[in-house]
Amino acid sequence: MFAGRNEAVFGAALRVWIVVGAIVIGSAILNVLDVLAPVIEFFAVGSLVAFVAAPIVNGLSSKGVPRGAAALIGLVVVIAVLICVLMVVAPLIVEQLIELFSRVPAQLRDLGDWIVDISGNFKFLRESSFGQNFGSIVDNVADAAAGYAAQVAGDLGRGVFPFISTVGSQLFAIFLGFVLAFWLACDYPRMHREIGQILGEGHESSYRFMVAILARSVGGYMRGMVITSLIDGVLSYLGFLVAGHPYALLMGVLTALFHLVPVVGPVISSGLAVLVALFYSPALAFWTLVVCVVAQNITDNVLSPRIMQSTVSVHPAMSLTAIVIGSALMGPLGMVIAIPLCAALKGLFIFYFEKQTGRQIVSWDGAVFQGQPFHDDEGHPVPAYDALGDDTFVSDSQLIPDEAAPSAEAEPRPYELDNPWAKLAALNNNLQAGGTGVFRNPFASDDSSGGGAGARQTGKDHGSAKHSAGRGKGKTS
Repeated sequence: MFAGRNEAVFGAALRVWIVVGAIVIGSAILNVLDVLAPVIEFFAVGSLVAFVAAPIVNGLSSKGVPRGAAALIGLVVVIAVLICVLMVVAPLIVEQLIELFSRVPAQLRDLGDWIVDISGNFKFLRESSFGQNFGSIVDNVADAAAGYAAQVAGDLGRGVFPFISTVGSQLFAIFLGFVLAFWLACDYPRMHREIGQILGEGHESSYRFMVAILARSVGGYMRGMVITSLIDGVLSYLGFLVAGHPYALLMGVLTALFHLVPVVGPVISSGLAVLVALFYSPALAFWTLVVCVVAQNITDNVLSPRIMQSTVSVHPAMSLTAIVIGSALMGPLGMVIAIPLCAALKGLFIFYFEKQTGRQIVSWDGAVFQGQPFHDDEGHPVPAYDALGDDTFVSDSQLIPDEAAPSAEAEPRPYELDNPWAKLAALNNNLQAGGTGVFRNPFASDDSSGGGAGARQTGKDHGSAKHSAGRGKGKTS
């Protein structure tokens, strides 16, 4: 009896000390990260720029351009785009920011007067202490906002806005990051070959696929996010311009910047644009909201699936968790890089889990591990392609020799996922010729005997065609 009690006490004490040790180790890691923040920023800038320039470098290199010259051209293109954007957009943004901050106090007072007038129509608000003191509260808030807005506008006008000074103090680190980006873009194929030789034949293949997963997750995600952010910003700017938003360019730039922060970023940018428009008129606020919703849906649901094919998808719950952790560790920069790092960890987990267990966790109808499954000739899962989510990235990235790439067959997407109405019998009946429901197909033939069967046969043929196409496309050598 005493032996069992001692074992229970020992087990409880061991769990307590494990928790204490984890807390101590976590605190030490956070302290190290804080000390190494400049080094992390240096490697982050170099790696991200190299990833963004990689398609240009690989494309030029495949056409016979020397790798060093291709890396230099790719780096120059990236820097030129950044400089052009800053030279053209930055002055206009500063001008609109100065105007916006200078108008904030008057707009707050107008909003307060409007709320006071509205509250006067309600007896309980008119007689409450809050309603009686609301005017003075608005005046105090407007005065405080006026002082802050004047300070910020003055800083902007003098060109010493804190963000500018922060960037200026880090110019040397950014310059070194660009130098690192050049050498990474120039020599990374040879670097990976040498590291693989050091690791030996037993680990070289795993190492190369691990690097490919990281490159696809981080590099592909960052490239895709930059492209979709620019598209969302341009669409929003054009929509704001048509709607008559007084700060169309500023709101478009903010939309593009906040789009880099998944899940919560678009909500924040839309809220800011609608709030600013509300100071002018409710109608403008409504149309601003419409523009935000339309632009984000076009970007996220139409364009993004095609653009983001070069990355690994991340479940929204994982995205939110990664954003919170990244923000706590590294602030805004952590929020931006949290999702690609989370995608990389997910890809590595898929690769090593399937490789060690032989069980396939990637599936079309999954949640956290949703994706296109791959099988070899014997029907076994192919961990590398399941983790990458694509069998063409291996050859396109130049990270893995074609002869080292495994033979794989892609599992086609089920027809039910392409056609979510296929299992709804009532709706399917309404869509057939002769249906009388609200979803009746207006283009169907009136021949009820042949039209419905034809529609059903077309659906079957479509699913069969997709199955054949998927198997043919997924085959690699």
